[in-house]
Amino acid sequence: MFKTIGKGAAGAGLALLVVVGVNLYGDLLVPVGADQAVGPVGLTAASGPAAPEASFGAMLGAATAADGKKVAKKCLSCHTFDPGGPNKVGPNLANTVGADKGKKPGFAYSGAVAGLGGKWTYDDLNAFLTKPSAFAPGTKMTFAGLPKAKDRAAVIAYLASLTAAPPPFPAP
Repeated sequence: MFKTIGKGAAGAGLALLVVVGVNLYGDLLVPVGADQAVGPVGLTAASGPAAPEASFGAMLGAATAADGKKVAKKCLSCHTFDPGGPNKVGPNLANTVGADKGKKPGFAYSGAVAGLGGKWTYDDLNAFLTKPSAFAPGTKMTFAGLPKAKDRAAVIAYLASLTAAPPPFPAP
């Protein structure tokens, strides 16, 4: 009986070791983000040089407020967007582009955002929306951020459309 239990434990231990080993060393075999595509039989094939990423100015120029409004739906639980609309957990975001950071009337900002100083530029909005906690360490905003530059550009284009006199987009 003990021989059976010992063989079962040894088998389970070996299987665990294989899973952990593949997990730890798998990136050595197939690097994540490599400029290669994995073929149908597991072989790698050259995919050519990666296309250069468009500048953020170019992405803003191509972005539409309509697309930004769709992406910004995930912000509606904490923010409103209508000019003159109420604050919620977060401030109303109309007239944000070019406005003073952390100074929206009637909203109590965290010290992290209130202390930023300056105005909300397109580059600042892009950095903030990428990861709010990295741009303003200590912010009360718990949103993780928008990892896709195209989504950030669309939201910023939407915010610009809600601003009375937005500054021009940066050149591509």
